[in-house]
Amino acid sequence: MTKYETVIGLETHIQLNTQSKIFCSCKADSWGDPPNTNICPVCTGQPGVLPIPNKAVIKKGILLAAAMNSEIRPVSFFDRKNYFYPDLPKGYQITQYDMALGKGGYMDIPTINGAFCRRSRRIPHPPPATSALDWSLRSRDGKRPPPLRCERIH
Repeated sequence: MTKYETVIGLETHIQLNTQSKIFCSCKADSWGDPPNTNICPVCTGQPGVLPIPNKAVIKKGILLAAAMNSEIRPVSFFDRKNYFYPDLPKGYQITQYDMALGKGGYMDIPTINGAFCRRSRRIPHPPPATSALDWSLRSRDGKRPPPLRCERIH
């Protein structure tokens, strides 16, 4: 009846349980604090600041990549994505795209009919101390792979 297939993609954001944010020493868990109290010149992108990655965030990102059966890359780097949003005063976001900490991988998703794997393309690190899982049900050649049967992740 229809020529189109419904494909739903998920992008999941999590906050790693670190004491400070990914690129500065500001408090990461600020729930309940007044607005704009856990910020610094690095957070707001002031001229001349140098963001330095938090080792704890990188280590936990690698653990997450390993838990997702991802290839851990020996070299990883960050990219600057420019946005002109009123709620992003510095005008850019530091993220990982081409050379993220983890490449590929999958996660066991429980369903009514059993557990299936879903593939992930990459595990990047956008601030503040979060990790986005970019799920893809299509490979680079455009073909849609079937769900994979897999062992549960413990």
